[in-house]
Amino acid sequence: MLIIEFQSFDIKDRDYINSFFKVHHYEGIDCSFNTLFLWQKAHDTKWAVEDNILFIRAGKEQTFFMPPFAGEGASFARGLEIIHECLESEGKPFMLKSASPWVVERIKENCPDKYDFIPDRDNWEYVYRTEDMINLPGKKFRMKKNHLNSFLRQYGDYEYEPITTENMEDARQEVADWFLRHGSIEEEEEALRLCFDNWDALKMKGAIIRIYGKAEAFTNGDLVNPNMAHIFFEKANPNIRGLYQVINRDFLMHEFAETEFVNREEDLGLEGLRQAKMEYNPDHFAEKYDVVVRE
Repeated sequence: MLIIEFQSFDIKDRDYINSFFKVHHYEGIDCSFNTLFLWQKAHDTKWAVEDNILFIRAGKEQTFFMPPFAGEGASFARGLEIIHECLESEGKPFMLKSASPWVVERIKENCPDKYDFIPDRDNWEYVYRTEDMINLPGKKFRMKKNHLNSFLRQYGDYEYEPITTENMEDARQEVADWFLRHGSIEEEEEALRLCFDNWDALKMKGAIIRIYGKAEAFTNGDLVNPNMAHIFFEKANPNIRGLYQVINRDFLMHEFAETEFVNREEDLGLEGLRQAKMEYNPDHFAEKYDVVVRE
């Protein structure tokens, strides 16, 4: 019986784990060490490598795997077999989550008529054109542009600052203020703590916006692949009109202007969040599918 030892994500393994994601340019943020590291406690996520294939399993109530990430020369089909063996040995049903359309096609090619593929719409990630998010062009962005212009008229002397060791405590305080306004979200607060505590090792980029000397907005991100930025967190004082538009625009303009796309994550099925994300006119979605054995 195959026994694989899974382990928690540790900073020292960052480059090794990311090497498996570089074999194919994924769009999903799950295909990133930084995401997996920051949210591992929330989802009980662990990893292992067997036969030069990266395996990621998660789930507190229902165990599932992400699709296998085959390294150079390794077999994707063998990865599926190993996942079956692992779950069968534990008496658990086969379940893959976060399968991209590319992965779905690979599975269909290797195992025709064996699996069903269920769209996980609540976890589809919103992908926007970077230049659209910076410039807010045309009628479809008119409302966002109005918010932005209102801010610029009222707070024209605002300050944009990249995150450094000198202002990181101000960024932490702005985040703390946001949770005071909106209520505690334990899993997100833990992810942000890990983010700040391991900032340099994670190679994060971030920024704050100061108004009259006080940090009123914070954001941070990294690259999913060379052509796509990813925004992890974005927090701003909701009482200041246009502040979200400014931190969004300025951060992309200063840090990720060379990218074609920016991934701003999923809406989790929350109606208000879905509406807000759709208002920015996504270019496309990083689609995700659940994969189960056909009955």
